[in-house]
Amino acid sequence: MLSKLLHDWRLLDELGVLRAIYLLGSGDLLQHFLSVIFNKLDKGESLDDDFELNTILQESIRNSADNVLLCTPDSLVVSVSKNPGSSDDEPQSPSISVSTPRKGRGQSSGMDIIDSLKFTYKVSWPLELIANLEAMKKYNQVMSFLLKVRRAKFVLDKARRWMWKNRGTSTRKHKRHWLLEQKLLHFVDAFHQYVMDRVYHNAWRELCEGVAAAGTLDEAIEVHETYLLSIQRQCFVVPDKLGGLIASRINSILGLALDFHSIQQTLSSGGAISAIKARCEKEVERIEKQFDDCMAFLLRILSVKLNVGQFPHLAALVTRINYNSFYMSDGGVLLTTPASATLRPS
Repeated sequence: MLSKLLHDWRLLDELGVLRAIYLLGSGDLLQHFLSVIFNKLDKGESLDDDFELNTILQESIRNSADNVLLCTPDSLVVSVSKNPGSSDDEPQSPSISVSTPRKGRGQSSGMDIIDSLKFTYKVSWPLELIANLEAMKKYNQVMSFLLKVRRAKFVLDKARRWMWKNRGTSTRKHKRHWLLEQKLLHFVDAFHQYVMDRVYHNAWRELCEGVAAAGTLDEAIEVHETYLLSIQRQCFVVPDKLGGLIASRINSILGLALDFHSIQQTLSSGGAISAIKARCEKEVERIEKQFDDCMAFLLRILSVKLNVGQFPHLAALVTRINYNSFYMSDGGVLLTTPASATLRPS
């Protein structure tokens, strides 16, 4: 049975399609779809029309260079859950009794709604013996998290374009905005690189090796389940306390990217009024402080964990986000300094 799955039914090829879709491995397949829905969210439009969303999705697939991955464009569909997270069948976020940074405007309007998007890929039988319904729920859970990272990157790129138009404004406040944007962008890019290394490449290699070594169908199913648990753990969506603590701060930083985008949008469209500019500066101060607090918390908890055991994925994350020991020294001393203290009045 396993031999037929591997050779006649091309099991690894099918799992590779799931990897391209749910781990966003195909940079082209969903590009148009994501650009459209992200722009809709930026305009405050709702994502509650399944027909419209699937029309956009099919167009994205048809115009993609990677459309050959799917047998037909409609083999992948998207639906909107009206109450994400309320169903007993859906994976729940870990309940952690710790204080978390308050949500900004962007987190409630642009990130949480991503959890309502559910992608369904039609896995053919008998391959669904391995990629079953429970496995697809886990794939969706990881994908939702990765879409939030992609969303944060999208809005920061837009904010940078608005800021670039006002690059002639050489003031202390403007420099502060640039520095904050770079700190947010570095985190998002570094985390994305971590995901590509650990989740997309390393975990996939381990899956291929495990399937090749499997002698029975049950062993192949176990290898795939181990793979899913690995990518869930490395994306911090498993229901354990450590994953919840780390995920809460990562999600907070991703939400701060949306808050920063909203501020730059306000300044670019009608920010000449002094009262509006004053409110925006207060928001920038809040975002800056919350970002530093989240980074300090993340690095502390990661350092404590690494001091008591070997956790390669956590070590890789620290290396990425704390590049050249910018936030924390090798000895564990936090070096984070408020950006306002590093800027001299112009």
